[in-house]
Amino acid sequence: MLARLTTFTVWLLLGGSVAYWGVQLLARPLAMPASALPVGEGQSPAVDLGRLLGVAPPEPAPEPQMAVSTRLRLIGVVAPKNARAADAGEGVALIEVDGVTRTVRVGAVVDGELRLLRVGTRTASLGVAGQAPAQVLEIVPPAAPVTGSLPPAAPSPVVLGGNPPGTTAQMPPQAVAPPAYGVPLAASAPGQPPQQPR
Repeated sequence: MLARLTTFTVWLLLGGSVAYWGVQLLARPLAMPASALPVGEGQSPAVDLGRLLGVAPPEPAPEPQMAVSTRLRLIGVVAPKNARAADAGEGVALIEVDGVTRTVRVGAVVDGELRLLRVGTRTASLGVAGQAPAQVLEIVPPAAPVTGSLPPAAPSPVVLGGNPPGTTAQMPPQAVAPPAYGVPLAASAPGQPPQQPR
């Protein structure tokens, strides 16, 4: 009995092995896409041997700074009306720096070394304290309003002051007052409104 079980197991393993290798030999591999390249034919990536030999890597280039004019935008100003107050350093400007709107008084720092030096009716002068203005911001004028024209008015069929002679206007039906609650209406002639009892 044990010999038969051992023989059956050996033949079962032999049959499984033959089936596996038969599938491997007879199966067709999938076609490779035209855009795929074998590993050996591809270009090898460039290798930096400088670090291996002790050469210091070059310093990264500094990020290009945005121009001041693109970072700052004048939203509004509160300018003094007389020149004496303007020379005394009065005034407030509403300036947008990198998308953040701030209220800045004359003499206060706007960004970095830039200070608000002076405000005008629609302008704000920026620069280093004690020097000439390096930049003048101006409020962008609002867009022109959209204008148009209306079509001519059609004449109205209603005549003020009454209808002209020879025309009869239809009078609206006369409203009948509702009866008092619980009081019967008195009989009236046909065509006349019912009368309230006295």
